[in-house]
Amino acid sequence: MPVYRYKVLNPDIQDEFFEIEQKINDRPLLVHPITGYKVKRVLTSPSLSLNHSSGIENNSLSPDNLAKNGFTKYKKDSSSGDFHRTVGQKGPLVISKKQINQDHNL
Repeated sequence: MPVYRYKVLNPDIQDEFFEIEQKINDRPLLVHPITGYKVKRVLTSPSLSLNHSSGIENNSLSPDNLAKNGFTKYKKDSSSGDFHRTVGQKGPLVISKKQINQDHNL
């Protein structure tokens, strides 16, 4: 389902946006579903997540090639939300979800 972005038309708050998943045939929202303020749908570029790539892309993103070229790769643990280093020698072995949230709130 597509994700649509809306701008809240509140004179007291400037540039407040939210995103919501809607069916493509759903009518645009007219009011914020929680606050009741008027809203306007904003056109944005699409976010495409494609699960295919060419052989060249697969080879260039392989763990061996990333390590050979000095990159570090982390994989997210779905149960804890922590990121574990899977490729490379630089950077921490684990980046905790708590650490990310603390750094984000600075």
